[in-house]
Amino acid sequence: MKLFFCSLLICSASGLAQDTLHYAFHPSAPYRFVTPDGVISGMDMDILQRLEQELGVHIEPVQCPFSRCLLMMEEGNLDLISGILKSDERQRYMNYIEPPYYRLTSYYSFYKLKTSDIRVTLFDELKPYTVAYTRGALYFPRFDKEDRLRKVPTVTETAQIQMLLKGRVDLIIGIDSTLDLTLVAMGIDHLIEPVTYQEARQVSSYMALSRASRFNARTEDFSRAIRKLQSDGTLEAILQRYGMPAQIRD
Repeated sequence: MKLFFCSLLICSASGLAQDTLHYAFHPSAPYRFVTPDGVISGMDMDILQRLEQELGVHIEPVQCPFSRCLLMMEEGNLDLISGILKSDERQRYMNYIEPPYYRLTSYYSFYKLKTSDIRVTLFDELKPYTVAYTRGALYFPRFDKEDRLRKVPTVTETAQIQMLLKGRVDLIIGIDSTLDLTLVAMGIDHLIEPVTYQEARQVSSYMALSRASRFNARTEDFSRAIRKLQSDGTLEAILQRYGMPAQIRD
């Protein structure tokens, strides 16, 4: 797939070709990432290629920071997003495609510089420290709702890491499987490590259509396509290729 960059000023729903669906591409390995030679890849991209065939549409990835992706979904400037968790606020402007395309246990971890003497074994021990997070992301409920923590918003996970390296925050939060891959890709996994405390949560990850998109009328088509990929084993094969756990079907 070709990677397409746009801004809110030049990417509008009215300007889309009739058969082109604009997809919110927010990098997060192994689900969505850009290779060193500029090719987009990942588990979600493989699934989307199969959905193109099933639905007879052309999917055009648009790279954006996660919070910007959400805004563009809300305004109808993007049509589809993947790797998204449910929330009441998001359901106001996004139509979630059932069933979720994967489920797993996510481990939310807090990372520090290896040279730091910070020790965290319990949630309450986070309170003295500044914690960088990605704006718009959902983590686990206690962290998301806790307003006594010194949380510092950033636009991307990479920005979180840069703030930690520069000493501007004490900790960063992320899903260990994703953040570990990012640290390795950046060549800095020898500089950063997780603290002892982490939070495990069972999550269901969805694709969703913007309620302002003309493709929202095809939600049932998307649902049928995902169920077909589940039933014929295609989805499971893709997930296993990326090391995902065996899935329990609805």
